[in-house]
Amino acid sequence: MDQRITLNVDGDERVVHTYGATVQDVLDSAGVTLGEHDAVAPDLGTELGRGDSVLVRSGREFTLTVDGKSETHWVTALTVGEAMDQLGMSGEPLELSVDRGAEIPEDGLEVEAKEALQVVILRDRVRVETATTAGTVEQVLKDNGITPGEHDIVKPKLDTKPKDGMVIDVMELLTEPKTEEVPIEAKMEERENPDLPAGEENVVQEPKDGVREITTAMVMQEGEETEYVIKEEVVEEPVNGITEIGTKEEPEIDSSAEAASLNWSALAECESGGDPTAVNSAGGYYGLYQFSMATWQSAGGSGSPADASPEEQTMRAQKLYDMVGGNWQSQWPECGVHLFD
Repeated sequence: MDQRITLNVDGDERVVHTYGATVQDVLDSAGVTLGEHDAVAPDLGTELGRGDSVLVRSGREFTLTVDGKSETHWVTALTVGEAMDQLGMSGEPLELSVDRGAEIPEDGLEVEAKEALQVVILRDRVRVETATTAGTVEQVLKDNGITPGEHDIVKPKLDTKPKDGMVIDVMELLTEPKTEEVPIEAKMEERENPDLPAGEENVVQEPKDGVREITTAMVMQEGEETEYVIKEEVVEEPVNGITEIGTKEEPEIDSSAEAASLNWSALAECESGGDPTAVNSAGGYYGLYQFSMATWQSAGGSGSPADASPEEQTMRAQKLYDMVGGNWQSQWPECGVHLFD
């Protein structure tokens, strides 16, 4: 009897009239010869009945290059997507150089694929591990149904190219960020000064506070609204103050020493540079020891000290020393210490 079998060869259907009883008989009647890599269903020896169908798919070379590594396979798929299914790779997160619906010609097809990267998305208490072939962090988030809000913070930045193992942190801001300036208190440093008398202090640099900008916003952390520091930046460094602490020990001076035994030339060198005619007109001081007219006269001098001989000036200075009972500080507060050099 005429079996009237439907034959589908690579998507083209036709009705084959045959008196044969097997798939092979149908193919012979239709003049279809199977190649080495072709496929047929049902099997060639299967017996058929009126109205049955036979499916034939031609073998095609399918070359898949994944991240530079190529492999060629024989497939009977008509489309790239079907070929990926046959290779067991339909579930692989690969970015293909052609659409999965593209047809595979009989002479074969070469397809390049980019293997997906494994990344982690952290969003409050939610952790999402995903594979992606996206070119930017923004696209990764979009592919996972995440659209950052206007003030949300995403690290790394949205235009960053993803890397394998990357962690994308999405922090949702509940309020608009606010920035305020906070002073950075300057410190006061102490330094020893061996040229300053012990116990004395001298401020050589006043302290100046710095400025820090702190940007904060309310975020949801562990299910609770919390103030979060988004950014902290020092815009002006503090300048520490400096105080010098004197460590110089003054020599013990015997104020009872006889005037003639003291170093009067050292005193004169300090007071006037050793010039007996020196005159400090601004302050009214004269001679080797910078007498004022009042002290000169109190020591028995007459006229100007600068006009007297060096010997007389020294004699009057020694007399003045005895008159004040050795209290040289009252007469020569700055240079008097050199009497004991």
